[in-house]
Amino acid sequence: MNTQTAKLSTGVTLEYLLDGPPEAPVLCFVHGLGSNLRQFLTQAEHFASAHRVLLLSLRGHGGSSAPNPPTPEAYTPRVLAQDVQALLAHLGIEALHYVGNSLGGLVGYELLELGQPRLLSLTTFGTTAELHSSWLTYWAVVGSIHMLGVKGVATLIGRTASQDRAVGAQLQEMYRSATKDALLLIPRHIAEYDYTATISNTDAPLLLIQGALDKEINAALASTLTILHAAPHGRVVPIENAGHFANMEQPEVFNRILETFLEGGADERTEE
Repeated sequence: MNTQTAKLSTGVTLEYLLDGPPEAPVLCFVHGLGSNLRQFLTQAEHFASAHRVLLLSLRGHGGSSAPNPPTPEAYTPRVLAQDVQALLAHLGIEALHYVGNSLGGLVGYELLELGQPRLLSLTTFGTTAELHSSWLTYWAVVGSIHMLGVKGVATLIGRTASQDRAVGAQLQEMYRSATKDALLLIPRHIAEYDYTATISNTDAPLLLIQGALDKEINAALASTLTILHAAPHGRVVPIENAGHFANMEQPEVFNRILETFLEGGADERTEE
């Protein structure tokens, strides 16, 4: 894996991987909190024959740098999206298909609002367009990070985030390379938000891949599902035996769903 880095106008250096035919449509994958570009190596290998695949690690994750000083304002989804904007400008990419997991999905919503670069499509999983978490939940997350530290949280994630032990081990390794500041400061921005107007007003094709075992996200999906079911450009496709990290837990099924969507295949919808 030959990753590269780019020093950006936003003040950070992002780690990225770019592979595939130079003239092919760009397909970008962005991870969630604590993870990094390695989450999507299987997808990079699968899609790089027909797409220019871009993987990246958000600021404070993987091999990307962290902002100095590490303020809460330096870790908002909008700022993370501006990093992605800057990287795409650096690479000369003006339009792309975007796939985001969890926090990466929120970054995708922010790119829709920013309007540049042009999103040819937006796929999310482990993401809801609207979330209203209790402050008790937020402080439980922050408290565990203070108490356990990055290594301790990584171990906890490895044991609990997936029923697949191999996936858990990969997640643990990725979480160990995230900065404590990123793990502490990002959650305050992703506990309370509403992007329903954003997805209602876009003309970009939207796909939600819904892991059947992703209980916390599924419990908050009602408004997102309503919008996507009603939209002619919206699709919802479930994956059984997959949770928050469906691309790692069921990679072949995930890749097939995404491939069908990108090729403009038949619409599939859940009935929930």
